[in-house]
Amino acid sequence: MIRSGQTRAQLSAELGVSARTLDKWLLPETSGDFRRMPETALRLLAAQHGVRKSDGLSMPYDWSNPGMPDETLVVSVLRRASFPDLVRVCADFGVAFVRSRVEATLDRVPAAERNMLSRILKRMLRSIEIALAEKSTA
Repeated sequence: MIRSGQTRAQLSAELGVSARTLDKWLLPETSGDFRRMPETALRLLAAQHGVRKSDGLSMPYDWSNPGMPDETLVVSVLRRASFPDLVRVCADFGVAFVRSRVEATLDRVPAAERNMLSRILKRMLRSIEIALAEKSTA
């Protein structure tokens, strides 16, 4: 909406959905009313407005597929083990969601790298959890 200068009403009309549906798509995943935006809507936005899930990350993880599922983006970030990117996806998708994708990530790396990547990700995620806990008590 910001990139295209549209209001919620204009964007929902462009996508052919109600404003309430768009609102549910824009809620955090932790919300009880959250609904995942369908792939077709994501692809439409990506094609028309250049919206990418990797905006704000250090690299375009979704360069070949702007409408990639959230899980695929998170696994890509975990494989790279970039702390700033990991912080961003934890903020966007929640630490629990990211943590639940660690095993899937480890299954995709060579066996010789799994132990080291596992330890690195464990430390990074623990640091993020500590920071979030301190932020919530402040």
